[in-house]
Amino acid sequence: MTTISARLSTYAICSGFFIFFSLISFPLHANTSSNQKSSSSHQYHSHQNIAQTARQFLDANINKSQFSRTSIQMSQLDPRLRLAQCPLPLTSTLAPGSRFSGKTTVHIRCNSNSPWTVYISAQINLFGKVIQTATPLSRGHILKKDDLIAVEEDLGRIRYGYFVDKENLIGKQLKQQLPQGRIIKANYVKAQTLVKRGELVSIVAENKGYSVKMTGTAMASGARGDRIRVKNTSSKRIVEGTIKESGVVSIN
Repeated sequence: MTTISARLSTYAICSGFFIFFSLISFPLHANTSSNQKSSSSHQYHSHQNIAQTARQFLDANINKSQFSRTSIQMSQLDPRLRLAQCPLPLTSTLAPGSRFSGKTTVHIRCNSNSPWTVYISAQINLFGKVIQTATPLSRGHILKKDDLIAVEEDLGRIRYGYFVDKENLIGKQLKQQLPQGRIIKANYVKAQTLVKRGELVSIVAENKGYSVKMTGTAMASGARGDRIRVKNTSSKRIVEGTIKESGVVSIN
């Protein structure tokens, strides 16, 4: 019995020592693994730094004076990508075929002794004021200031020519009917027709010291500055002149 008790006591002491040793050994092992992981992460260049470098490059090269605001959204690099920590500042250039609007791509390069290169894509949205119709307008309507309103739009989504200044539209004539809130594009308007074919017009012949006015019939329709042929009502002679204003053709 004495021998059995002694063996049990010895086993209990050894077991207690093993448990105590295990408790203090495990956290030491965990810390070592964490340190190795941290040391390993410092060997690779931060994806966040790459994206920030690309964003700063894009932001610095957009002419913001032309837009009311801009928006740049950077894509994320593949998390499996491992690039050595670059000891030098990264360089940025626009990838071939890319531009500073819409979907674009930036070329990032590390120029150290162990160089590497990577491409990162981005979406650039450029916003600006464009002229829209303030009310529904009919075909042939002559545009006035009250017909127009300036609204901020994503310019990258407008395919054709648009207007940013009301003054460039006042006096223009609509070629088609437009609903309220429609962006007015260049192919929607034309110069106002001041002379219509078949109507009577004043033919004005001006020179230094004199001015002669006659009546004629327009042989074509036209806007200010257009050259058209006019038939003199009295002489039946056909002359060519320039439309100066509504119903007036000059044959200088």
